[in-house]
Amino acid sequence: MQKTARKPMPMRDNWERLEPRYGEEIGYRASIGLLALSTDRAGAFDTEEFLRAKGVAMFSTRIPMAPVATLETLAAMAAHLLDATRLLVPGSRLDVIGFSCTSGTVAIGVDKVHEAIRAARPEVQVTTPIEAGYEALRQFGAKRITLVVPYLVKTAELVSGYFEQKGIEIPRRATFALDGDPDMNRLSPEALVEATVATDSPDSQGVFISCTGLRTAPVISALEQRLRKPVVTSNQALAWHALRLAGITDRLEGRGLLFAMQQASSSVRR
Repeated sequence: MQKTARKPMPMRDNWERLEPRYGEEIGYRASIGLLALSTDRAGAFDTEEFLRAKGVAMFSTRIPMAPVATLETLAAMAAHLLDATRLLVPGSRLDVIGFSCTSGTVAIGVDKVHEAIRAARPEVQVTTPIEAGYEALRQFGAKRITLVVPYLVKTAELVSGYFEQKGIEIPRRATFALDGDPDMNRLSPEALVEATVATDSPDSQGVFISCTGLRTAPVISALEQRLRKPVVTSNQALAWHALRLAGITDRLEGRGLLFAMQQASSSVRR
C-alpha cells in the first residue's frame, strides 16, 4: 500500500526560520588551550599577545591556586589539572594545551602534568613553560644562561635546578623574592629591564626570564637590543612551543629573536 507524503506541519510560533551558512571556524589553523591560574592577571593576557597570528585562537580556563607560591601550594595544583582540562571547550578541537605555570610544572612534575591533561584530552599535544623555555634555549644553542625570576628562593631553586639538570650552566641568577601573583603581576616593565641588564653576564649565551605571572611582551625586544643575545621568557616560550607543536612555523616580528627564527616544526621536540 502506497503511503501518502505528509504535508509540512505549520509553525506554531511567530519565528521565521533562517538558513545558516558557515565559514572558517575560530582557530582554523591552530586552536590552543591554556590552563591559567586563578590568581593570575598577567599570564593569559601576555601569552595571547605572543600567540596572535592569522587563524590562531587561544581558549583558556582557570585552575585553583593560592595567592602565595610555595612548594606546597604549587604542587597542590596537581589535583585540579584533570577537571580544569575538561572545561576547555569540551567536544571541540584543540591542537595543543599549555599549563601556564613554570615553577608549578616543576613542583608537580612534568610527566604528571602531561598525564593529567592527556587523561582528559588524549588527542592533544601538551606543553609547559619550563619545557618550552628549555626547548627555546636549545634552539639558540645556549648552554650558559642568565636566570631572572620573581620567586621566593625555594621556588626559584625549582626552576634553576631544572635547567641545571638539563646541563645548562647559570653563572648569574637573581630574584625579586616576591611571594605570589598579586605582586608579580604588578612588576613594571622598567623594573624587569633594569634588573635583567644589571644581572646579565657577558659569559651568558642567553637570558631566561621565568614566571608566567610577569608581563614580558613589552620588554623582550628592548632587552635583546641592549644585551645583544637571545632573551626567552615563560609566556613567550609557551606560545612559541604551542604554535610549533601545532605546525605553525610563521616568522612573527616584534616578539623576540625566538619568533623571528624560521625552523621547521619537526625540529621541535614533541
